Amino acid sequence: MKILDPVKELKAALTDELHIDPRKNPIHCGMESLSLLIEGTVERVSQKKRALLKAMVLAGSEGVIDRLKVRPATAMSDAEIMKHLIDALDGEPTLKSCGIKVEVRDGIVDLEGEVSSLSHKRLAGVLAWWVPGSVDVINSIEVVPPEEDSDDEVVDALMLVLEKDTLVDASSIRTTASNWVVTLTGVAHSEIEKEAAEDDAWYVWGVNEVVNNIKVEARAHGRT
Repeated sequence: MKILDPVKELKAALTDELHIDPRKNPIHCGMESLSLLIEGTVERVSQKKRALLKAMVLAGSEGVIDRLKVRPATAMSDAEIMKHLIDALDGEPTLKSCGIKVEVRDGIVDLEGEVSSLSHKRLAGVLAWWVPGSVDVINSIEVVPPEEDSDDEVVDALMLVLEKDTLVDASSIRTTASNWVVTLTGVAHSEIEKEAAEDDAWYVWGVNEVVNNIKVEARAHGRT
């Protein structure tokens, strides 16, 4: 089906389908060099990814210019973001010797270089998202030699990420994936933990949707 006005359709989708408040998060949609442009700031990575995927569907073969950012948890300079990320990469034994190149401009992290597996590529991308000043992550890391991707690989990478996230009890969360859609089940002990697990799933490179079925159950308190 041909979209007569992709700009109008995208604006409607942002509010009606993705429930992004245009007053709180004004987003500009337009056309630039025949491509559909989306620009602005949203609160969470899930909003950015879903908005971008919607734009890609509406744009079709014309393509999308992505200038959508996620509001940072903490205001940081590019130098501070760079230092935090370099320290995080150096702290990972499997990534320390990979020679990943990091560039940061206006809070946008660009990762380049070569790693030996898709899991390494995905972990590096998540570490970049975890820096509280990051507003976007462009993961251009190459896997050498090339490795065939799969839903199982996505699950393995996500479980590794969840185990490293101090906000999440990975032992209480189960993950599955089908056609790049991740489903989370299990138990979290707070809404913060539930949201952190979902954000982690969205941070993983290649994930197109996240279904969060995690139940929140407060920890039992009592005398032992």
